[in-house]
Formats: sequence, structure tokens, C-alpha cells
Amino acid sequence: MIIAANQQLSADDFGSFAMNGRFAPVIFKTMVESQEIFAYPSRKELNFEIKLRNETIESSYALQASGVSFATFYYSQCNDYYWTLTGDGGFELKPGIQSSEAIRDIFVNGEAYAFECATAMMIIFYKALIETIPKERFNEVFQHLYLWDWQNHPFFPLRNVSRVGGGIPGDVRYFKNPDVSPQTPQWQGENAVDLSNGQFFGHGIGIMPADQIIVELNKYRRPNAMVSAFLMNNATRPNYLALSALADGAQMDGIRIAAGTSFYTF
Repeated sequence: MIIAANQQLSADDFGSFAMNGRFAPVIFKTMVESQEIFAYPSRKELNFEIKLRNETIESSYALQASGVSFATFYYSQCNDYYWTLTGDGGFELKPGIQSSEAIRDIFVNGEAYAFECATAMMIIFYKALIETIPKERFNEVFQHLYLWDWQNHPFFPLRNVSRVGGGIPGDVRYFKNPDVSPQTPQWQGENAVDLSNGQFFGHGIGIMPADQIIVELNKYRRPNAMVSAFLMNNATRPNYLALSALADGAQMDGIRIAAGTSFYTF
């Protein structure tokens, strides 16, 4: 259900949101038909969310095509023109570098990069935001980027939403592998972007349906494992209302970041 400016919208209202990208129709339809309630002060904020969700999906396809590699934090790699590789496998933006250009470089020179799947999700979110708000505003706000896990992103607030059912295209979902082998702990789960039409993108796994991601994760279970990997019923989402306000020049506080089942408050 979508409510904007105290008015419930229907599928017939889609026309005014069609300019938000090729995935806008399925995003809007799924939100209208969802049991969740999506409420906005005006249609402007709804347009922002649909646009950012669309660009999240577009960025997922772009990252898949970029040539980047999967690696654990210990083996992370980056382009040292834009980033400093830290001891814990994070990428710290170098002084004097525009953050938008550094993020775009990951998609242009992917062969120079290797990182873990949670890092990939934040890279996708940042690329999506660059395509949604003016580049100048992005560079103004994100002058000190640090790419690592879901943490250390104080101006990009995330929400962990439980019981999302089928979810909404653009959500980041988590496939949990509870019986993962101790020899391959990196496959204890997979963060994956809902691309719509039953497809998901997981960095290191690629683009495939949910049941195929589960098949892939089950290859990395301990001997005699009895519990299959499964798709959890929660979703990690940007705080779209807060980011919409940020794009307009407002400040944010009370930031709460979700990483799987853990939360970080700034």
C-alpha cells in the first residue's frame, strides 16, 4: 500500500512516476500490492524512493558486468589512484579525490578491485545515489568515504525491516547458510539485491533466482549438514525519507545501521 500526501494510491496512478527508470513500473506495482504500508509527506519523496530503487537495480547489473572480483577482506584490492587499502581490507578515499569519481571508477576499472559482498552492497547503494541526486551534492556530503562492511556510513542511513514477505525490487535480502563449512566461512550467507522478476544479484555468485542461490550456498555446508540455506524474511533498505531530505540540503541524526541481524547506532 502506498500513501502519499494522505492519499492512497492505486495502480492507475503510475503515470506520474514512469520517468524514474525502466524498473519503475514493477517497483510501483509491487509497492501498491504489498501488505506493507509506504507513507510519504508528498509524491516527491515517493518519486525519490522509486528512482533510487531503480538505480540500485541498474547498479547491480553494472557491477556484475564490471569485472570486479569477490574476495574476503584479507585479500581485498582497489585502484590506489583513488583509494588507500587499509589493514582491515577497507577502501579509504584519498584526499583531493571526488567521491563520485572514485565510486564510478569501480564500475569502469573493475579488474583493479576485489571485495566482499557487504562492501559490494554499499558500493551499489552509493552508485545508485550518484545517479539519483546532483553529483555536486553527493561530493559535498560524502567527502570522506570509507568502504568496508555496512559500518562507517554515517550519512547513508540503512534500515533493517522484518517480515517483508516477497519484498520490493531494490531491497537487499540475506540468504543465510546456517550449516556452513568451517573451511569456507565466507559462504555463511549472501547479501543479494532483489532485481525483480524473481532474480537476485549477489556479489561472488552473480545473477540468478533465489532457489539457485540456495543451491550454490548449499555446496559450502559442513559434512552431513541437515539444514539448507534459506532466504530470510527481512530486508535492508536505505532510509529513503532521510536521504531524500539530505538531497535537498537537510541534515540527519539518529542514524541506525543494520548489518544482517546486528545494528549500529551513531
